[in-house]
Amino acid sequence: MNGFPSILESIQDLTKPQIDALLERANALKNRAPARLPLDKSLYVATSFLEHSTRTKFSFASAIKRLGGNHIDFQAENSSLKKGESLEQTLLTLYYQGIDICIIRTNESHLLDQFKDNPPIKIINGGDGSNQHPTQALLDLMTFIEVLGSLKGKRITIIGDCEHSRVTHSLIELLPQYGVELCLCGPESFLPDTQAEGVTHTSDLDWALENTDAIYLLRIQLERHDQSDQRDNSGYHESWGINLSKLKKHNVTLPIFHPGPANIGVEISQELVDSNLWMAHHQVRNSVYMRMAIIEAMVGNGDNKVGAQYRDLSKNILGEDK
Repeated sequence: MNGFPSILESIQDLTKPQIDALLERANALKNRAPARLPLDKSLYVATSFLEHSTRTKFSFASAIKRLGGNHIDFQAENSSLKKGESLEQTLLTLYYQGIDICIIRTNESHLLDQFKDNPPIKIINGGDGSNQHPTQALLDLMTFIEVLGSLKGKRITIIGDCEHSRVTHSLIELLPQYGVELCLCGPESFLPDTQAEGVTHTSDLDWALENTDAIYLLRIQLERHDQSDQRDNSGYHESWGINLSKLKKHNVTLPIFHPGPANIGVEISQELVDSNLWMAHHQVRNSVYMRMAIIEAMVGNGDNKVGAQYRDLSKNILGEDK
């Protein structure tokens, strides 16, 4: 896709027409459309996950295979990064070894900012700290449309640890573009301080359940809490967890989404996971097709300013013309 970014860090890197095109392409791939990749070379994609992952890592691996590409699992802990090499030099090494795209997950927020002006390789953010998870938000959008139909005027309520959730930050940027009223619900300490257009905050769970079209649950992101922030969450399910009795209390039947992993007995009950209200399996299925579409769009974006070759090499080390 011409003009598609070579560094996909956040939803803000994409235009709405590009997002619309990804939705159309992901749905086509789901309906068994053939892959569309440059014919002059094979596709090589590396994943470098510096945090644990099941859904994101393996859906990318599946997407690469379904596109007919080659997946390389880059183990950073066994690389020259441990010998003091910079991340940029490591990524340049991958680029010159023929890797087309690197998918990176890290616990450091905004790690990819440094590469946007001079991409050493094409990069997809697989989740960075508490900052962004754009591919998860895009596959969620695809699933919301499948389940809810037109999103204009719909309210989707995210319940849980919104402050520390990178996918929440991506959804805040994405969903209002499609006319969604987004509600963030949870204990006050779990809600972000900043306000955004089209987004409301509430700590009134009863109101939230009675005034929404869908629920999007989050686990407590304990690994992203400061030590001073640690709290006793033993009573979380009673106060904030969603179970059948709470839905019956408000006489609501709502689709329930979750980016995973779900902590059963904390934010969600087993009975709801086993019910037809549980939409997380649809999200997992769509993750493969949306990530196929993103890889296709990036590899075919026509950007020839990747790697070191575009830098001004017309000067020698003394600054004189060759």
